[in-house]
Amino acid sequence: MAIKLTDKIHTVSTDIDTTNRGSAQANAGRAAYTLQDVSDLIGGGGSAVDSIVAGSNVTISPSGGTGNVTINADIGGSGNDGQFAIFTNNNGTLGNGLLSASTSGGLNLITVGSGSAPVLLIVGTASRVIIQKQSSAPSSASTAGQAGEMVTFFNTADPADAANGLYVCTNQGAAGSASWSKAALTAV
Repeated sequence: MAIKLTDKIHTVSTDIDTTNRGSAQANAGRAAYTLQDVSDLIGGGGSAVDSIVAGSNVTISPSGGTGNVTINADIGGSGNDGQFAIFTNNNGTLGNGLLSASTSGGLNLITVGSGSAPVLLIVGTASRVIIQKQSSAPSSASTAGQAGEMVTFFNTADPADAANGLYVCTNQGAAGSASWSKAALTAV
């Protein structure tokens, strides 16, 4: 007979003999249990859970929700590896956004749009785009670059440094092969 939550339990001191010494008929429906048996039945104490029900995009294992239960939640939708996800509708479904992350040539890249799906990037009037200054000015002789890449350099120790300016890579290549052009800064 297995222990059930509705069974009644009588406890006795450990020195009391609980060996079944009567007839099968007299002992029918009776058994001795330890507190460990009770603890194992209810999971170590506390209130019992009647059931665990999986909601949307949630799975439970085992499906009956008893024993050691694992709960997994997935956000619905699909997308491409490296693509930033966006919600595609109001029910929480995800799809591909216009941002993607990748690495190439030792660089960590965040790409906005693509050649086939260009993007107009709008920065609100109350916002700013900040390009962090470089520790040294790029040069065509020693700095690798991607065509169209922009770099700012400003020597805070020497505001009159001739190297201060905005640099644009005009020819992609490794150090010594890339071409850089500088726009001089003019006081306004």
